[in-house]
Amino acid sequence: MHQSLAAIGWIGWYGFLEAVRSRLLLGTMFLVLPLMVSTWLLDTYRVGLQVKVVKDLGLNLMSGFGLLIVLFVSLDQIIPDIERRTIAFVLTRVGNRQVYILGRFLGVALTLAFFHTVMAAFLTAMLRWHDQAWFWEVPLGAFVIFLKQCVLVAVVLFLTTFATRLVVISLSVLTYVLGHTLDLFRHLAERRGLGVVAGYVGEAVALLLPDFSLFELKMAVVHEFPVQGTAVALLALYTLCVSLFYLAAGGAILARRDL
Repeated sequence: MHQSLAAIGWIGWYGFLEAVRSRLLLGTMFLVLPLMVSTWLLDTYRVGLQVKVVKDLGLNLMSGFGLLIVLFVSLDQIIPDIERRTIAFVLTRVGNRQVYILGRFLGVALTLAFFHTVMAAFLTAMLRWHDQAWFWEVPLGAFVIFLKQCVLVAVVLFLTTFATRLVVISLSVLTYVLGHTLDLFRHLAERRGLGVVAGYVGEAVALLLPDFSLFELKMAVVHEFPVQGTAVALLALYTLCVSLFYLAAGGAILARRDL
């Protein structure tokens, strides 16, 4: 167990260093920061509304550019190692393909944590400088976005164990879109009375697909509604369980592949 945890940590750390040194992450950060500052140019003509607009746009920027990091950084974790045959060298030292995929997930998660920490700190400091008040709900919103994107990272890494880049991108986008419509499907099923069978089908799909609609706390953050700590803790637990499910499935597929 100690050796496996050490291997996961080292693989994740080196994956994080590779991502930090890449031009994609640095270019994304230098692009998002000026865009956040430019949100103050929006004149809303209502007292207090501009702060909400800045928080809303800032969180949207973190979410949108974070998705780019998820897709491009996750795609560079497993597929290049398989194509260049460097995965064999890693596995000779690790000895476990499940440990390898967990380490790769940790590397992308650390990259996302670094990105969202910098973005949330900058947005919070900018709001503090402008309004002389601390808006602690901004780091909370960034943390929820980070949890949602960690689930997507697990899905992408699962797909990279058996599919090509184009297929991975297509299926990842499809999963992300469908994951946001599960709650809508439940409401439509209840209102139109689609029956017990449709309800069971929907719940079966919900078990296979991650429910990204659970992470939609942005309105509560923007309008400063109270968010219970238990809700955030349950989201973190849900993220952990779903991520481990997809990573375990990806590790099982990778273990059966002839590399």
